[in-house]
Amino acid sequence: MNESEALDDWLRDTIATLVGLGTAVRRDDADSVHQARTTTRRLRAVLKLAPGDAAAELRHELKRYGQLLGTARDLEVRADLATHLLGELGDQSETDAAHERLIAGPRAAYRDAHAVVVDYLDGPGYRRLLELLDAVTDDADGLDVLAVEHEIRKHARSVRYLAEALGDDETAAEGARLQDAFGDRRDLELLARSLDGETDESLVRVREAARKRAEGA
Repeated sequence: MNESEALDDWLRDTIATLVGLGTAVRRDDADSVHQARTTTRRLRAVLKLAPGDAAAELRHELKRYGQLLGTARDLEVRADLATHLLGELGDQSETDAAHERLIAGPRAAYRDAHAVVVDYLDGPGYRRLLELLDAVTDDADGLDVLAVEHEIRKHARSVRYLAEALGDDETAAEGARLQDAFGDRRDLELLARSLDGETDESLVRVREAARKRAEGA
């Protein structure tokens, strides 16, 4: 399987995962809100590189869904973290101020936020989201591997510079390594693409050598 096929498969599988999580989120199954939120983020990270109006509208709708999930998830995490910390401190009371403010309050707010998510799932926004997911699935081959790799390179560069600012040499070095690796692959593939269609033997050799080296970079 080449990278383009792997990207297409990833997109279809991730879309299927998000659609499948709808029922679990509605039932409030354990970790379902977290998984759905994470899946919307994964899709948005890649779909910003996809062409077409459907992809652009889908990114907007995924952001809306993700924000609703995020509101609920943040409250869930806060209550769970407070439960853990109070347990470590030996505070088992369910009536003191700490429990009321840090656990009971966020859990009540979570139930309200989850109800908002369910309303969204039952409404026109989610129906439109499903339609857009279908449309993008059918046109998965519109994604360009080179564009995805370039996005990785840009994020690696940001990691490098931010780590340098913090004095984290190890992380900065890893960011630089990824930046260089994906930069080399991009440059080689661009060279190969510039020679697509050429029939001169010397140019064909250069194109094939560049593509081969890009695959091994």
